[in-house]
Amino acid sequence: MGQDELPLTYAICEVAVAILAIAGNLLVVATFALERRLRRVTNLYIISLATSDFLVGLIGVPSAVMARLGLPRNAFQICLLMLSVLVLLCTVSILNLVAVTLDRYWAILHPFCYKRTMNRRAAGIVILGCWILGSLVGLLPIFGWNNGPEKDGRCLFIPVMHYDFLVLIFFATIVYPALLMAFCYGRIYAVVLKQVRISLYHFCTSILSQLKV
Repeated sequence: MGQDELPLTYAICEVAVAILAIAGNLLVVATFALERRLRRVTNLYIISLATSDFLVGLIGVPSAVMARLGLPRNAFQICLLMLSVLVLLCTVSILNLVAVTLDRYWAILHPFCYKRTMNRRAAGIVILGCWILGSLVGLLPIFGWNNGPEKDGRCLFIPVMHYDFLVLIFFATIVYPALLMAFCYGRIYAVVLKQVRISLYHFCTSILSQLKV
């Protein structure tokens, strides 16, 4: 199989991911827009995540497929823009996922502080920050952090992107977010488990007291 041929399994998986991302997240956004009861502050993060994932399916996945094929050829600026947008959308999606995690962490572990300070304005600032930061990171290659065009004119992700930039996005979008989310959900799990144990203890105590009577 040549370098510019697309493996059938890979193509099927990418198409399936794109369809599911577009249809599923579009349904989430439409439901939020039509159902007033869902327009709570917490769900604003979900909508931002759904929007970014929708764009990943609509733009990011086709860009990844084109880069797998080395397209577009002999159009380095278009190639660089396409790959940068791909990184931008994936980064924003991950940052939105982190925002959802931190929101749940704060709401569960510090509920009184959360209710007092979290409102639509605060959520909007956090969401805007995710999109701005993701855009800044994703567009770095356009401002010079790249290896320049390939000799054969192909548009390939790893050869085009600078090694230091690849290291940055690896840690910034994979390692650190994964560690942070693992910590938050670990703490949430511990708190929920503690509450379940307390509730179970009170329930058993109540049953025993009634039996004694």
